[in-house]
Amino acid sequence: MKFRARLWTSISAATLIAASGAVSGLAAAPSADGAKHGAGDHGSPGSFLVASAGEGGEGGEGGEGGEGGEGGVDPDLAAKDPALYISALDIIRAHYLAGEAMLDVEGGRQAAGEMFAHPISEVYIDLEPVFEAQGAAPFMDEMTEAVDKALSDAPVAEVKAAAARVYAALDAAEAKAPAGSKSALAVEGALTADMFERAAKQYDAALAPSGTDEAWIDGYGFWKVAEMRADALTPKLGAGQEELAADIAAAKTLFAAAYASPEKPASPEIEPGALFAASSKIGLRTGRL
Repeated sequence: MKFRARLWTSISAATLIAASGAVSGLAAAPSADGAKHGAGDHGSPGSFLVASAGEGGEGGEGGEGGEGGEGGVDPDLAAKDPALYISALDIIRAHYLAGEAMLDVEGGRQAAGEMFAHPISEVYIDLEPVFEAQGAAPFMDEMTEAVDKALSDAPVAEVKAAAARVYAALDAAEAKAPAGSKSALAVEGALTADMFERAAKQYDAALAPSGTDEAWIDGYGFWKVAEMRADALTPKLGAGQEELAADIAAAKTLFAAAYASPEKPASPEIEPGALFAASSKIGLRTGRL
């Protein structure tokens, strides 16, 4: 609780309004086919990263099930598993990449601030003790600075500079990830699969009858992290892993077309099932690394 108390004392009133607005609509959304794909919908090997702490209470991101790919990361498990630990950082990074993209959209400044605010209370607060235990410097101040600048009249360049400081803090925290039994390649593969799966689930949730622009923006952020992870993983794949490399390349093309913009299109041309199929292929193959 002491970390949540710090949240309320560290953020301005304007930021709190944005944060509550960002969190208020996070009940599990039905998919485009009427089903629900919440944090408990674990359909591929990559989804072991989505822990049950996000399914209620004050656990991980997403509240009661989350929106599509928004599932929490269990702090106790993250303290022992490098993939889970880094996944929490990737969730934060996804929101900042999405928020930064919204800064370039006309009228997107409020949404940018909400994206920056969202993971503070829904991810960072619960994971801060884990980061500190690993020797990573706290970075809530950097996050709240980005939120305040996004919601104020600060020039866009200043907002992006603040976001860049958050990225630097995330990189530093990632370097302090706990040791695990899996190889570095297996961890990178799991992270890549996880982000593609989250992006697919958010796409599905955003296109549901009750889908929201926020779900779409979240998904865009997950896709951008998936792209980053894929670009880092692919050059490290060797002989016998050509099929995984091909599946990643195909998924990148498909997801780039699906998430062509951080703004939700009026008539998306790609069906959610195509994204689920592509992410599942990656999850199956990375599970064998």
